[in-house]
Amino acid sequence: MDEVISVFEYDLLGSGKAASVGAKLVPQQVFDYLEELSLTSIQGGQFLKLTSRSGFKLLQVQNYAGMLSTPHGVQLEILPKVGKNLTHASAREVLLTMLSHLPGFRHIQTQQATLQAQHMPLLEVFISQFLHSVSQLLKQGLRSDYVSEQDNLPFMKGKLMLSAQLRHNVVNRHKFCVDYDDYMPDCAANRLLHSALDKLASLKLSSENQRWLYEMRFAFDGIPLSRDIENDINSLRLERGMAHYNEPMAWAQLILKGMSPSALQGNTDAISLLFPMEAVFESFVAQTLPDELPSHLHVKSQAAIYSLVKHGSVDCFKLRPDLLIQSRHPIKIDMVMDTKWKLLNSSLQERSRYGLAQSDFYQMFAYGQKYLDGKGEMYLIYPAHDEFDQPIQQHFAFSETLKLWVVPYRITAKRGKRMMWMGNMGGA
Repeated sequence: MDEVISVFEYDLLGSGKAASVGAKLVPQQVFDYLEELSLTSIQGGQFLKLTSRSGFKLLQVQNYAGMLSTPHGVQLEILPKVGKNLTHASAREVLLTMLSHLPGFRHIQTQQATLQAQHMPLLEVFISQFLHSVSQLLKQGLRSDYVSEQDNLPFMKGKLMLSAQLRHNVVNRHKFCVDYDDYMPDCAANRLLHSALDKLASLKLSSENQRWLYEMRFAFDGIPLSRDIENDINSLRLERGMAHYNEPMAWAQLILKGMSPSALQGNTDAISLLFPMEAVFESFVAQTLPDELPSHLHVKSQAAIYSLVKHGSVDCFKLRPDLLIQSRHPIKIDMVMDTKWKLLNSSLQERSRYGLAQSDFYQMFAYGQKYLDGKGEMYLIYPAHDEFDQPIQQHFAFSETLKLWVVPYRITAKRGKRMMWMGNMGGA
């Protein structure tokens, strides 16, 4: 398999003697490639920032996680930074746990994936999951479908194509130009699966995944590759009796479409997948928070009911809190919440206010005025880690009636144990 260099969010990358300033070393040609990405690609500029330290030219990884293939036989694995003493394996587990709750990644088999993450980089974990899902599909059998065929046959089948018959078989009257439907495994779903397997064949994988891939490709030997991937994806219909296709098709589409963004990679055979961690954390909390709530409350995400001001009759500057907690009967907003992908330190009190940002408080104040009429409780939610594993005990008071709590969210905890409530919900 390719060499894998594992780094965390906000780590520095460099080459040569840059290790002396705390940079993670990569080969010079890899550094040059990443530098070009950061300068010439919009997406590359979002997750890599060119900087310098003590005369060394460096690249700083931003708040993205995932993996990036380079054309020089090196994969860059970027892991979420949740804590200071985090291992690569535990960081992979955090990311996989969050991804498995997102709508596009619910096919991740979390328990199996987290075990694999102990000794596999992310790309190998994803590929192993895909191959396992294809193996399970093959045990239940490939689905066949009716495929339209046209041929000149020695027997009558389907519909006779009269003009073709007169053109080709005036002399050969024992043959028939026909248009017929044949029940064959050459359908969009199988072509896409075969194409995804074929794309993986260009990668240097672990010996276990390489062996498994060879077995899977052999099973698809009689099925052609997709000639138009976009069209096959758009025409894909997983009908009744094809539930066993759901998981492998989700992986196949990711490999064929989502894992090789053309704006990021000039080499379409390369596989790259990067996640903006702020969006991942926000979505993870939105998806799992209902398990933390009593039954009379529910979560509404990304609501934009109110604006900051009016200009004449026009609403200006929409206010869009990450989460609203609403009561069901009667329907009303009980709490406003925002998620922040940032490491707080509960021991840093007076000196730096725990690492909290003043701009976030201005934002929450506006939410409180518009969504709660200045009365109620709000929450800022941050990822839990060793230095922030309990809520900040004292609330922040915007007024006598409007309070803000700052709490950690335990990503890998069991259902019902992730959110740490304070105020009315916590009984304090």
